[in-house]
Amino acid sequence: MKRLKLTIVFTLALAIAASGCNKSSDSAVLARVNRSSITVSDFKKQLEELDPRMQQAVVTDPKARKEFLEDLIGIEVVLQEARRQGLDKDAEFKKRQEAIRKKMEQRIQEDAKNELFSNLLKKELADKMSKLPMPTDKEVYDFYTKNKDKMRNEVGKQLSLKEVEPQIKRRLMQEKQRDLYLEYAKGLRSKAKISIDEKALDAAAAAFSLPSQTNELQSQAPPATKEENRK
Repeated sequence: MKRLKLTIVFTLALAIAASGCNKSSDSAVLARVNRSSITVSDFKKQLEELDPRMQQAVVTDPKARKEFLEDLIGIEVVLQEARRQGLDKDAEFKKRQEAIRKKMEQRIQEDAKNELFSNLLKKELADKMSKLPMPTDKEVYDFYTKNKDKMRNEVGKQLSLKEVEPQIKRRLMQEKQRDLYLEYAKGLRSKAKISIDEKALDAAAAAFSLPSQTNELQSQAPPATKEENRK
């Protein structure tokens, strides 16, 4: 899919150049609508929203390309009329936009946190994780024996050790990696100043709405990790 998009963008650039566009940058203007412009960048962004078949049609068929640009012009004149009528100043509209903006900011912040978290673990623990020993046959057998009753297929048939061995090995390896991370985090926690508001914690839990399927989901949860069993 990525290769297809790259091919389409490259072909689009050639098509625009062939149609008499002298500017090669994305700021080249394809159409002017009153005081606004539709640029190559605008065109590409909208084109990327189409499914691959429609993208191919716009890129290869001059008529489809012109119709697509006409659609963009139609959207622009409607937006301009909405602004002329002052709809962008409407209090409810501004309220919704502010809510959307805050959600987007939160998402960006969460993405940044996740990347920082992953980057540090890679930096500090990648070498140690690469040297973790693979689960032994005894570890796999012991895990299977302990959780045998929970290892069934969708119709309730007991699964053999051979059938679930790859999954067990993966689970045990994940536990070892998790233990390594917890040990690292424990060292950082020992150097940090931490305080917990138990009342606020209880209030937050009480205010949280649990889904109606909670019990069903819990019954299908995988066996607890060693760390979870210690708690």
